[in-house]
Amino acid sequence: MNRTEPDPNAKPLVGRQLLSLEKKDYTWFFEFGGSVSLATESPWRFIDQGCIVVSSEDHGQQFGLPAPVNAAREVLSRAAGLTVEAAWVVTESGDLIIQFPGQVFLQLLQLSSGYESWRLSADGELSICMGGGSIAHFPRS
Repeated sequence: MNRTEPDPNAKPLVGRQLLSLEKKDYTWFFEFGGSVSLATESPWRFIDQGCIVVSSEDHGQQFGLPAPVNAAREVLSRAAGLTVEAAWVVTESGDLIIQFPGQVFLQLLQLSSGYESWRLSADGELSICMGGGSIAHFPRS
């Protein structure tokens, strides 16, 4: 992962905890409290100790388990009490990488050259990952 530091687009996430994660229709909503939130219709994944624990693509799949995977519950149970240590945008792709302690990562992926991926809202400002991976930032008016 190519890391850009410091990254003003991701800085509002640092020092916060993931408080809620919910899927409504096609959109996933990540709430970090203090008016900091993320929304995406694109794939994301949660990594712990070098392994993918769960992804947005796993949500609702049975995989031979007793019940379908609840991706939100998996992420929230593993991220409970963890504070974001670092967050950055991968320069080449626009992927948003959020790092928690202990090599735990939440990665929001940009897979399109045309569609927007994720949107970070923080304190009245908005950063949007545009098609192709560039970031559009809208400061508070």
